[in-house]
Amino acid sequence: MSNTNDDGTVYLSPSRLATYADCQRKFDHDYVKDVSTPDQNRLYLNQGLAYHETIEAVCEATDPDDDADVIYRRAMDAFDEKWEANLDPDEYETRAHQDYQRAENCAAIEAFFDPEGGDGIRHARRSVATEKWLESIHDGLGLHGYADNVLRTEDGLHIIDYKRRLSGIITSYTAKYLEEHLNGETHEPGRVKNAFQTATYIEGVKQSNLYEEGMDVRFTFYALFYETTAESTPDGFEISVRGRPRETTGVYDEYYDTIWGLIETAHEGITSGAHAPEPFELINEEACSDCDYREMCPEYLAEEVRR
Repeated sequence: MSNTNDDGTVYLSPSRLATYADCQRKFDHDYVKDVSTPDQNRLYLNQGLAYHETIEAVCEATDPDDDADVIYRRAMDAFDEKWEANLDPDEYETRAHQDYQRAENCAAIEAFFDPEGGDGIRHARRSVATEKWLESIHDGLGLHGYADNVLRTEDGLHIIDYKRRLSGIITSYTAKYLEEHLNGETHEPGRVKNAFQTATYIEGVKQSNLYEEGMDVRFTFYALFYETTAESTPDGFEISVRGRPRETTGVYDEYYDTIWGLIETAHEGITSGAHAPEPFELINEEACSDCDYREMCPEYLAEEVRR
């Protein structure tokens, strides 16, 4: 999403900035020309809606002193409702596939809201806002987006972004690639997006009505399906799921200047309408093979003709 306020500040979402950081021509096709492509991930997007809406419903209904068993039952009731609302049986090729994925998602919610220490119990009790719209301005660059959950902690506020898995999510060991991406030496749009998300939500919370001077602000990606195991049983199968958090506050602090350099580059490129892929050789090598727009991309087609 993007919008411009009365003083001319352009606000951009992490998704738009990340698409531009991946490939400027892809951004042009996706957001400027609005070229539609087949959505091959609809099934998993709908599953994501089901568990995101489940967590939101539980957090909105929970008070800080609610019993853990009450929260757990609330979660399982909400999951049944949200799964029915978001998933269509026709999306699945077989009934077995449908049954397995429902059981897998149900197991993730059960583990997250486990009364005996599931992280979801703490998230629900400490939640002060879900799907919180956040906006911020930093040196004239506007950022905005929805934060999945904001928790009140003893020291301040903790923003949570719920993911399916942590594969590819930035760590303190891989953050070094941010600078290499900024310098055009490597292509790391996924980790760059993680950096954009971290910056957007930390700065957004600091400029929101939730923030009080002196508060500590943290940001974490939480993978609900971090570890999934399935075992055969006489009646079919049994699924076990375990979630895991990955905090990126430290990465943001350590690579602050690099991250804002990346944001500035993408932000100014978008607002100026610069859509030529740069550096094209690297983008062509790393990104073109998986791009839905390559058959209509002038740079890609020209390179294919040249070859």
